[in-house]
Amino acid sequence: MIPHHRSTLEAFVLAAAAGLVLGLPLLSAAAAFLLALGLAADAMARRAYAGVEVTHALSRSAVPIDDQVEVWLGVANPERWPMPAVHFEDVVPAGLEVARPAPRGIQRVFHHSVVWDAFHVGPQERVRHHLRVTARHRGRWVLGPARVWSRDPLGWSLFERHAAQQPVLTVYPRLYPVPTGLLTPSRPEGDRRGPPWQPPDPLRVVGVRPYEPGDPPRLIHPHATARTGVLQVKRLEPGGDSQVALLALAATGAPEDAPDPDLFEALVSAAASVADQYLDAGAALGFSLVGAVYGRPRGVHLPPAAGPTQWARVMTALAWVSPGGGDDADVKPAVGRLSRQLKPGDHLVCVTSFRPPSWTAAMRQLVQRGVQVTNVRVGPACGAPDASGVRVRAWTPAPVVP
Repeated sequence: MIPHHRSTLEAFVLAAAAGLVLGLPLLSAAAAFLLALGLAADAMARRAYAGVEVTHALSRSAVPIDDQVEVWLGVANPERWPMPAVHFEDVVPAGLEVARPAPRGIQRVFHHSVVWDAFHVGPQERVRHHLRVTARHRGRWVLGPARVWSRDPLGWSLFERHAAQQPVLTVYPRLYPVPTGLLTPSRPEGDRRGPPWQPPDPLRVVGVRPYEPGDPPRLIHPHATARTGVLQVKRLEPGGDSQVALLALAATGAPEDAPDPDLFEALVSAAASVADQYLDAGAALGFSLVGAVYGRPRGVHLPPAAGPTQWARVMTALAWVSPGGGDDADVKPAVGRLSRQLKPGDHLVCVTSFRPPSWTAAMRQLVQRGVQVTNVRVGPACGAPDASGVRVRAWTPAPVVP
């Protein structure tokens, strides 16, 4: 890093005082002359820096992984004399990589990089220095603090200004293609056929499933029960206004277990890919994220919506999330909120790699209410369904979407 020297004006004061004490008038006169010259240069530099504006901004505030962003550090000189040597220093966080061509100086410090360079600012001129960075990792990355400094015309006094802004760059999760049919709700007796002008009938029976405690007695199918010898309940045709909800549990294990970084990134990418598929198809998607999100330690809940705005909200929440949410105290409120909003025939997609103790009971309750549940499981925790009627699908990330 470029060293910063303190002002030499104090040395002239000491030299002048020493000349007076030691009876050396020439030393005192020379020191006094240099002190006066230095004070004049210092006053001119102070006046020049009094109105200098330093800005720190990004060309884009949110990008996918591997995209490049321009970091702009601007200096505006309102005075009528130039600033011949203006140095700047900026801090680039670990998730971003300085792209080529690199600035004059760059140094790796712990988990971030410090870059510096110099440029010339003419009288009443605004100069903007460009630094290009590449987004390498998902997350919320804060650049800076950035500072600009220069010296007086004699090079004796150092003047420093800090940029008031610290821009934030959001790097979205990596998206993968979702296998065909992974999220299609299954109906054991086939899809309903008929004229397109006839809406789905919520009272139409499209299948049966084994009875579970808590099912309404009116849904018991007598003929299927007599034929199989086991209590069977009816599965009804969902209404035409059914909605889709996505629930992501941002945890790779119990709270006392250390998180698995690779598994967690695969989990976040799976949730992002599922949301991207639904929103790209024009569906109104509700989203619940159980985990530690920046500014919201208990998670994020978004009501059903469609379009680019909802896509940006979902991707931002997944970009800012960190491992957490494996505790029942976080899971129960999220599932309870969904239970109040979802109705029979709606489709709930859960993306998980870990099942808290209350998970099985919560999924069974939703299935009993007629909600179609698909559990997309990431990692080795795939296996038998948590409850009868829950579709379990394993997630294995495929090659990156170009």
